[in-house]
Amino acid sequence: MRGLVTEESGKMVKVHIIRQEACGRCKACLSGYMEADMDIDAQNLCDAEVGDWVELKLQDNAFMNAVLISYGIPLIGFLAGIFLGYFVVSPLVPLPESLVSFGLGVIGVLLCYGWIKSQNPRWEGGKYMPMAVKLTSEGYGVAEEQMR
Repeated sequence: MRGLVTEESGKMVKVHIIRQEACGRCKACLSGYMEADMDIDAQNLCDAEVGDWVELKLQDNAFMNAVLISYGIPLIGFLAGIFLGYFVVSPLVPLPESLVSFGLGVIGVLLCYGWIKSQNPRWEGGKYMPMAVKLTSEGYGVAEEQMR
C-alpha cells in the first residue's frame, strides 16, 4: 500500500492513502466503509518528508492480533461475568439468575474494554502501528493529480 506524506513530526508521519478500485468493498480497513480516502499515522522508518510517496507495511499478523484483542478479550470477560453471575452471585441475591448473569457479563465486557483502553499507549507505538518503510517515486497517476 502506498500513500502521500502530508505531515511529519519526528519519527511519525501522517500519510494520505488514496482508495483504489482494487480495494473493492472488502472492509479490511475503514476506507472500505466510505467512499473517501483516508489519513493514517505511521512510523517514519525511511526518513520521509512532506510530499514524499511512501510504501506502508504492517507487521505480520498485526491485524489479526488487534482483532483478537479488540473482540476476544471482551468475549472472555462477558463469558466470565455470565459464569460468575449464574453460579456464584445469583444464589446470594434475590434477583432472577438470568438478570444477574447478564448484568455481570456486561460489567465484564466494560472492565475488559477499560483495561484495553488503559493499555493503548503501550500498543500504539508497537507492532500494531503501520510503518512507512520505503520511499517510492511511484504515485497513483490520476489520483496524484487529484491531490493537487
